Amino acid sequence: MASLPTGSASGWVFATAFALSLASTGCLLESHPPSDPVPFEGFCDAFFDALCEPLERCDCPLAATHACRAEARELCAGVPSAAMIRAVDEGRLRYDGAAAARLVARVGARGDECAGFIDTLGWRVRDLYSFGGVFEGTVPAGAPCEPLGFELIGECAFGSCVPGGDGHRCRGAVGVGARCDATHQCVDLEARLTPERGIDRLTLRCVPDTPAADEGTCAAWVEAGGACDGDGACWSGRCEAGRCETAEEGAGCVVSRECASGYCRSSDARCRPGDVAVGSPCDSDRACESQVCVAETCLPAGCGTF
Repeated sequence: MASLPTGSASGWVFATAFALSLASTGCLLESHPPSDPVPFEGFCDAFFDALCEPLERCDCPLAATHACRAEARELCAGVPSAAMIRAVDEGRLRYDGAAAARLVARVGARGDECAGFIDTLGWRVRDLYSFGGVFEGTVPAGAPCEPLGFELIGECAFGSCVPGGDGHRCRGAVGVGARCDATHQCVDLEARLTPERGIDRLTLRCVPDTPAADEGTCAAWVEAGGACDGDGACWSGRCEAGRCETAEEGAGCVVSRECASGYCRSSDARCRPGDVAVGSPCDSDRACESQVCVAETCLPAGCGTF
């Protein structure tokens, strides 16, 4: 599952007792068709039902469906939390039931063509902070905040609630050229989400005003071949002879961002092509040509979720 930049983070959505019947039946209740606003208390299960049901229609292996349903049970248990309910009641978090209905309908419709989940959404990074317009935080950057139980859904305005000093505070997301500090994180807000773009790729670097400064300016990563003055400027983390470099196939690696292919195989810590065919063994999504690895097997793109 994807995780949102906060430093890093992850998470995707909620549930209530009414929606438990959604997950168990595998279809949306007729009394709540996609055109109707989705109740706040039932959003998590409605969303996951729309997410998992296409896997059955697309003849995906049972392992994919079981993994999706298991994640739904885990993530939706106890949601909405008491903290989330308070945030909505007090106006620190706004919920749009109509936007939720549109999202649920869009996700469920991917089964018509067995399209990939990320491709179906068509989101940019900025859409992650409101879950496609379903949730909107209102607490400004730097202000105290309360974790709501899901890192992706929070009461912070266009940002995340992170530990800081005497509690938690909102950390706002800002783009290239903006000032960055303890309460403003650099994020590539306009980047389009793709199956190949890992969540870590969505962050930008904060270039400090001086080597010891805690503040700076957001800048894009330097790509392979670009000029650099240190490893920290390069997306690959490798600055050699003043240029950002990537490791070729077969070279040793620690993380996938070092490799030109974008895939560092864990079994031998070597850069590999990332072109494993559907039906073949895999150790991560990056190993597969389809970018979907479930139960250690590469599956078609339409069988993936996050």
